[in-house]
Amino acid sequence: MLAGAVAFLLGGGALLAQDATDKSPDTVYAVGNGVTAPRAVYIPDPQYTESARQKKIKGTVIVATIVTAEGQVRDLKVIKSLDPGLDKQAIAAVSTWRFEPATKDGKPVAVHLAVQVTFRLY
Repeated sequence: MLAGAVAFLLGGGALLAQDATDKSPDTVYAVGNGVTAPRAVYIPDPQYTESARQKKIKGTVIVATIVTAEGQVRDLKVIKSLDPGLDKQAIAAVSTWRFEPATKDGKPVAVHLAVQVTFRLY
């Protein structure tokens, strides 16, 4: 049996913090209200752990992160857990993802983003 993983971006920023009132260069925005969503350009799948494969664990891990104005991810945190090993694999994979950054008024900005990493057994 082969294992696969699929990742999806959750839009709207509804799961995360609201738009910051401080508009400094370090401000992290929520998507919406004039802030466009970042676009994923590199999203390699996470790997199944052997333990999860043997236990036939499948499901979704949701990872909250910040996508920087440079299109990198930082401050990753699991907000919906599946299995400790798969949670770690999801974090490891998402930490390598790259994006075209979100924009506000045509300029790149950092945004809160939640991503869904789905583990499936085939």
